[in-house]
Amino acid sequence: MLTISTTMLLLRDFTPADLNEYKNLRNDEKFQRFYSEEDSSAEKSEYLLNLFIQQSKEQPRRKFQLAVVSRAGELMGSCGIRLEDTANASVGCELGRRWHGTGAARQAAQAIIDFGFSTLEIQRIYAETIAGNKAAINLCKSLGMHIEAERINDQFFKGTSWNTIVLAMNKNDWRNKGPAHV
Repeated sequence: MLTISTTMLLLRDFTPADLNEYKNLRNDEKFQRFYSEEDSSAEKSEYLLNLFIQQSKEQPRRKFQLAVVSRAGELMGSCGIRLEDTANASVGCELGRRWHGTGAARQAAQAIIDFGFSTLEIQRIYAETIAGNKAAINLCKSLGMHIEAERINDQFFKGTSWNTIVLAMNKNDWRNKGPAHV
């Protein structure tokens, strides 16, 4: 089982025992505001958790969607990195509302980025988010990412067209910033 420790939390592979807590996190109305109706369903949460478990067993492994767990053992959300090729990977982080504003998302995302650049030897890491998700954009910027692109009206859900922002950093940016030791 893959584990990454920080001062506040542990990132680890998901297990079937995480299912109920994961469903509860994703069932929150505020959590769902930047997800489509389909992506917010209990069935989708169960599908995703099973997918994350399956991906953790693949060899060679190319997707690392890890459970974010508090030091007290509570499931807080997930954070992951997905290799697209030998040079590029996407990252994403989702935490339950209870942990918003605690610094946990920053620690989890910094840990997964450090893992990507140092262990997986990725050259470029990027994140995509809905343009209205200011917290996610600010998180990415605080980690050293910069806006690369904005795609206009490229998603439609909840009766609304949404723009998507792509933020990225390369290995040199990360080296110059220095990996965090969280």
